[in-house]
Amino acid sequence: MLKQGFRNVFRNRVMSLASVSATTAALFVLGLILAVIMNLNNMVAGLESKVEVTVFLKKGIQEKDVQAMEKQIGKWDEIKKWKFVSKAAALETWRDEWGNKKYLLDGYNAENNPLPDSFVIQVKEPQYVERVVKSVDAFHTAEKIQYSKDVVDSITSIANTTRMIGMILVALLCVMAMVIIHNTIRISVFSRHREINIMKYIGATDWYIRWPFLIEGMTLGLLGALASGGLTAGVYNVLMSRMGGRGMKNGIFSMFRMLPLRSILPWILGLFVLVGSIVGIAASMLSLRKHLRV
Repeated sequence: MLKQGFRNVFRNRVMSLASVSATTAALFVLGLILAVIMNLNNMVAGLESKVEVTVFLKKGIQEKDVQAMEKQIGKWDEIKKWKFVSKAAALETWRDEWGNKKYLLDGYNAENNPLPDSFVIQVKEPQYVERVVKSVDAFHTAEKIQYSKDVVDSITSIANTTRMIGMILVALLCVMAMVIIHNTIRISVFSRHREINIMKYIGATDWYIRWPFLIEGMTLGLLGALASGGLTAGVYNVLMSRMGGRGMKNGIFSMFRMLPLRSILPWILGLFVLVGSIVGIAASMLSLRKHLRV
């Protein structure tokens, strides 16, 4: 039966080619959209990881007070990482930011440094910011807490919207791919209904007839999955080379970095194989059911 299923693929070349082409086209579109969504999610995750809360400390704070704050901050689960920035380090950073005009800050030294000591806290998720701010505000050593609530709210909204739209698009495209593959295989089965009827009349059991068609459907689905996987990988590589080209380095795309192919291809190819094989088998089963009622 296994041999017969593979033989049917090559014997019915025209319909097999049509089935594989339809499967490849449907899964290729799904793969491109999925790659875009994965990159958008990665970009949003990058924005989320950059949400920071800066805590400026009161003047004249003692070393023991800083150590006590460090001990407490280190216990918070909402924090990804944090660092203490002394006023001297902050002044050096300020000078570096001024570049060629840093000489304008030469009048500041350790004695008249106007910058305060501070903690820079990076939270794991934007929704944790309010909780962290409330905890920091309880410190008597905190003079001022700086973060942009509007930016945090915008990032959270963008992240939630992107993920929701991504899930809906992937689900819709999966359904569309399934419908296209099913209809194509159904046409292939219908074109051989006389063969099925003859086998049924001479006494072949339903499963004896089904198995070659199931193997054929799964094979066609897998061939389409592999073809679409290769096509998606090729197009994605071209896009990566364009994004990394000289024209993209200084534009708006310079702030975005595409995920490497090796990190997304296993997921996409796995989905292709799953959708292609399952739909190939299911389409063969459903299409055969009508012709087996003889």
